[in-house]
Amino acid sequence: MLFSTKTIFQKIAMPMSVLALLTAFSLQPLIAQAECGHGHWNQEKHSENFEKRMNALHDELALSESQQVAWQDFTVALTPTAHEAKHDRSEFSQLTTTERLDRMLNMMKLRQEKMASHIQSIESFYSTLTSEQQKIFDQKFNQHFHRQK
Repeated sequence: MLFSTKTIFQKIAMPMSVLALLTAFSLQPLIAQAECGHGHWNQEKHSENFEKRMNALHDELALSESQQVAWQDFTVALTPTAHEAKHDRSEFSQLTTTERLDRMLNMMKLRQEKMASHIQSIESFYSTLTSEQQKIFDQKFNQHFHRQK
């Protein structure tokens, strides 16, 4: 019995391609972790760096008395909280694919909500700044997100 090219593709090549893609996506976090040389969260160091950046920003902005309340609200809203607990890999590996995907989607939704809250806090503070202060703020936040110093 002869197989057509289309049949071979449908029965063998397509499932193998899907399997290869899924394997590549599942290994991506492990590869990234190995390449960057660190795989653990250091809450203390992160908090120290955040505080240094915020103090430097506060000094450069030279805020007026009327802006101090907005600054306090802004810093409280953006202060890092305890990092999410690491997920038990053995528990995660026992879930079905659809259960793992549902968990991943829920984690993404939580991060999106946190980001929306941060944006709202930044916009609220930003609106209290003068145009010169906004330029400084724009420059400093750009540096933070692009890891420039």
